[in-house]
Amino acid sequence: MAVVLTPERQVIVDILRRQGVSVSDEDAFSFSRIGEGRGFCSLLYRVNVGDRSFAVKITNPQGSITGAEGTAGLHENVHNRECDFYRWAAGYLTDGELTDLEKIARTYGDSKCEGREGLLIMEDFSGRMTSDVDYTKGFSVDVVKSILRSIVGYQSAFFSSKNTFSLSDKSVVNAGLKGMGSHCIDAFPQKEWLSEERRKTLHAISDAIVELQEDYPEPAKSLRRSLVHCDLWPNNMLFEKTPDHPQGTLMAIVDWQCANVGNALLDVASAIGVCLTPEDRRAHEEELVEYYLGEMEKRKHRFTQSFEMDKDTAYSQYRHSLKWAALQLVFTTVFNPTADLPSSETEDGPLSTRLNAILDDIGI
Repeated sequence: MAVVLTPERQVIVDILRRQGVSVSDEDAFSFSRIGEGRGFCSLLYRVNVGDRSFAVKITNPQGSITGAEGTAGLHENVHNRECDFYRWAAGYLTDGELTDLEKIARTYGDSKCEGREGLLIMEDFSGRMTSDVDYTKGFSVDVVKSILRSIVGYQSAFFSSKNTFSLSDKSVVNAGLKGMGSHCIDAFPQKEWLSEERRKTLHAISDAIVELQEDYPEPAKSLRRSLVHCDLWPNNMLFEKTPDHPQGTLMAIVDWQCANVGNALLDVASAIGVCLTPEDRRAHEEELVEYYLGEMEKRKHRFTQSFEMDKDTAYSQYRHSLKWAALQLVFTTVFNPTADLPSSETEDGPLSTRLNAILDDIGI
C-alpha cells in the first residue's frame, strides 16, 4: 500500500512564520506534486501560500513512498542530514557571501524526522527549470563548467565560513550505500567487456566506498579535505536555459543528504566522468581539472583555511576519484535502464559506454 504524504497547511505556515515569512490566515493554500517518478523516501510538492510558491519535501521515516519497508533509520537519517546541510548553508548566507552558494536552493525552514514525517521547505525552481539538458547524450563542456563553478562555490564557502560545518552521523547512509553497490554490481547487465574480474574489482571499490569518498590515497593523505556532495549525478542537478547559455546551465544542486567532508576532487570526477561522453571526457578532462583549480584560486583571498593543490596532484586525485564515477554509472544504469538504451549503431547504451571507457582508462 502506497504511503501518501501531503502538505498540512498549519504545519507549513508555522514553519514559515518562525523563519520570518509573513503569512496571513486568509492566504489561499494549495499544493501539487512535482518531481513525479523521482525520490524513494520523500515526496516533493509545489505549495502555494498566498501569492508565493515553495518546494516542500516530505519524508516518511518508516518506509518508502511506495509503501516498501525501509532500512531501519535510513530515511530519518537521510532527511535529518539534509536539514543539517541547509541549516549550515543558511547560516553561511547570513554572512553575506551569497555568490559562493548561489546554486544552492534557499530554504525557509524545516522539521526533522522525530517520531513523525519530516519537512523541508525550499525555493521553488519548477517554473524555471528545463528538462531539455539530456545527460544520456552527454553534457556540453560549457554545462560541465557550470557544474564545476558550483562545486567551487560550495567548497569555497566551506573554506571561508565562520560557521563550523557539521552533519549527523553517516553510518546508516554508508551501510545503505554499500548494500546498494553490491546489489547494482551484481544486477548490471552481462557485457562482453565486463568480466568477472572487473565485477570483483568494482565490488572491492564499493566495499571501500567510505574511504574513497572521505579520504585521499597515499601519499596524498595530508591534503586538505573539503565539502563534498557525494551524490552528484544528473538527477540531483536542475538546469535552465538562458540567452548566454542556450545549451543549458546549472541552476541548482539538490539532495544533500549524502554530503560530507572528504576528497575535494570526488564531485569533480562525477561532473566530468558521469556527464561527458568518453570522447569529450578524454579530450577535455585535463582542461576541466585546471578550470576547477583556477576557479578555486580566484576565491582564495577570503579562505580562512588553507587549500593548496597543484595541477599534477589535482589531476591524480581526479583520476583516483573516477572509481566513484564508475560506481555512479553502475547505479544509474541499474535503476534507470531506459537511460542506457543502445542506438541502432551500437551494442552498448551511453552509460555502459562511459563505464567501459572509465574502467579502461583507470586500468581496471
